[in-house]
This record gives sequence, C-alpha cells and structure tokens, in this order.
Amino acid sequence: MTQRDGYPEGDAATLNDARQKPLVSRRRIEHLKALAYDCGLTSEEARKYGKLTATKTWEALLSSHGLEFEPKSEIINDIVPPVNSGQTHSINLLEWVNLSQLLAVSAATVGLIILLLNLWPRINPLNLFPQIKITIQVGTK
Repeated sequence: MTQRDGYPEGDAATLNDARQKPLVSRRRIEHLKALAYDCGLTSEEARKYGKLTATKTWEALLSSHGLEFEPKSEIINDIVPPVNSGQTHSINLLEWVNLSQLLAVSAATVGLIILLLNLWPRINPLNLFPQIKITIQVGTK
C-alpha cells in the first residue's frame, strides 16, 4: 500500500495512529494519545478541547467520553523511585572511604611532608623563612 513516490498512503492522522506502531515513548501525552486513538477518537475531536500538543486537551477528551486513564501522580510514581520516607540513614567513615585508600593517602601525605622538610633549604632561595637555631643551656658555669 504505497504510492508511486514510495510513501505510504493516507493522511497524517492515519499515519500517526498509535495502533499502527508500538508505543515506545515515556511521555505522558503520547500515552494519552494512544489511548484516545485505540478508543476510536480522532485528533479533530481533540481540537475541540484545546491544542493537540497539550496534555490537558487529551485528558479532557478522554474524560468527556467517560474513559479512565492513569492520573499524573501514579505515572510519576511508576517512573521515579520512591523517596526515603522520613528514615535517615547515617553513613560512617568506613562505608564512605575504603580503608586501604585512606592508608595510601595518609602514607603519601607523610612522605610529601618529609620530602618538603628535607628540601626546604633548596626550595627557599630568598630565605623567606630563615632557619632558627636555638640552644638551651641548663645550669650555670
């Protein structure tokens, strides 16, 4: 059933009919359109209730014909996982950080500090922090 130019026959409303293609969209308006088309309702009937791109238009069309559809909140609950209902879960340090990672970072930090202290005379050419020698004598001569 194709025309000579290779395109299928029919108008845009027939080609976009939800019965001819499987529904793979997760948008709510697509589900409502598919339900309306499955019940034999057309987009011309939907235009009486508003714009064809508005979800409220399709909801009003289905409601006026006595058809039931899932309310918006139920669809959101199906898509979005439920939020933790008031229960708090505390995370201690060992769940958040692996002990071997903590040990490796600590050892690397200590090694860097020791290296910087040993190289301090070489990396301080302007003598910004001169070395101070303190001698303490105990007792009297």
